[in-house]
Amino acid sequence: MLIEMSSPVFIEKGVVRPPIVFKEGLNVVLGREDGTNSIDKSSVLLAIDFVFGGNTYIASDGVKHIGDHTIFFTFKFEGKEYYFARNTASAEEVQICSKGYSLTGKVKTRQEFVDWLKKKYQMDFPGLSFRSTLSSFLRVYGKDNTNERKPLYGIPGDGMQKSIDRLVKLFDRYRDIEDFTSRLEEQKKKLSAYREARKYHFVSDLVGGKEKYDENLAEIHSLQVELDILTSERVSTCSEEDIEKNKLKSDLKDKKFRLEESIESKKRRLNLLDMSLSYGLYPTEADLSGLQEFFPDVNLRKLYEVEGYHKKLSTILDGQFAAEHESVQHEIENLQSQVESVEVQIRELGMVGNLSKEFLDRHSEIKGKIDALKTQNKAYLTLTDLQDARKKADDMLKGAIETILADIEQAINDKMKEYNDSLFLEPHKCPHLHFNEYNSYRFETPDDTGTGSNYKGMVIFDLAVLNLTALPAITHDSLILKNISDGSIDGIMKIYANSKKQIFIAFDKQDAYTPETRKIVSDNKILKLSNNHCELYGQSWNVEEAQNEDKL
Repeated sequence: MLIEMSSPVFIEKGVVRPPIVFKEGLNVVLGREDGTNSIDKSSVLLAIDFVFGGNTYIASDGVKHIGDHTIFFTFKFEGKEYYFARNTASAEEVQICSKGYSLTGKVKTRQEFVDWLKKKYQMDFPGLSFRSTLSSFLRVYGKDNTNERKPLYGIPGDGMQKSIDRLVKLFDRYRDIEDFTSRLEEQKKKLSAYREARKYHFVSDLVGGKEKYDENLAEIHSLQVELDILTSERVSTCSEEDIEKNKLKSDLKDKKFRLEESIESKKRRLNLLDMSLSYGLYPTEADLSGLQEFFPDVNLRKLYEVEGYHKKLSTILDGQFAAEHESVQHEIENLQSQVESVEVQIRELGMVGNLSKEFLDRHSEIKGKIDALKTQNKAYLTLTDLQDARKKADDMLKGAIETILADIEQAINDKMKEYNDSLFLEPHKCPHLHFNEYNSYRFETPDDTGTGSNYKGMVIFDLAVLNLTALPAITHDSLILKNISDGSIDGIMKIYANSKKQIFIAFDKQDAYTPETRKIVSDNKILKLSNNHCELYGQSWNVEEAQNEDKL
């Protein structure tokens, strides 16, 4: 639990305030009897939110006017105290301190710190965010979570479904739907992967949905009829198997012909290489001497020098020719091996009749169209199967969530009725939470939609959740409590006082309530604020200082 908070900017009448000491159960920040605002009651609650890892305090009036500063604080778990410091200028870091708040040099990131709190408060539930969950129930002016008609709405920007999901996780019921959630995510991934494959044409992309699928079925039937007629007219003695063998044999013969052409081409290349290696490409000494008979003035010395260079070059080229000769020879041997393999396949097919090439080409064309249409339809059926599987997984998840929400709804409503009945001598209608579906809810007090009744309902809701879950604390600002009738406040204060978990409230006008309520407030007061330099920071922002005539 939080046991202490202090800062050098928390001042009373020019002197730094002593640490604010918190207690188990109710902690009251008390204001003036006349209900004066602008004495920083909300700032105290925002500072408490800050030491729990929140950030709203950074934008508060106190920081705007005072400037960045450090808040020191202590948590206690299982008898051991942990000391920390957090500065508004570097709020993503939490400094670890020793007793007396000396910095140790060790630092936790803000996320590491709230994760640490999550474990210490034994809230390490699947999928639960400690910070967003706690923040939803620390209701302070400036945090945008004080809408009395939507008590589940705790984080700006969150819709109903996220708010409901957070409540499910807080009740530690997410584990009951985790398998359904995983199954849905898996089906979504499969469907997404299949759509990507279609997008890049790795599988057939059937456009047009069910209508195109039906058109394909009709065309497949028409083509099949045409194929049957073609077969019956041309090949009365051949089976479909014989036709396929004939096609295969024709394809093999074409392949053999192409292989043999390639072999002949390689052999021609081999002959050229043989000639180069046998005869060489450059003139001999006898050739040069014979040349002088026709050209007496030729410079034989120069020609011999050139010939010497050519001989060196010829040695290099001969090596390259030999290497290429060996490579081409291997290629020819490989092609001949392929020819032999094709010949074996042709022989294995045996005699399969003598069908014309025209017939085989037409047969292949029709058969190819049928196969393509069937592939398209198979792609459509695969897509619909994946969509159906995703919908089934989604429906199962929604069904599981609705069952869990029914349990949570019943538990909260029963506890709210218990609290509400304790507020009045005569029965009054209590606030009621109803989940319409897995992603929407309604919160109201039947036949009583007044502002006071709605705020009372939100306070009772928070108390019910605090009692039913591992939620460690709640906060209620004075703006919430001011809107509730005095009679209800008297009863709510009794519930506050009986809590074993920490409750932080800002409260004023205490003399307007019963002696019992005044005593509860007095016994649980942790800080009293007022004006005349007794505000949290020792000064007020809404008082304009008198101008000095000497400065005019």
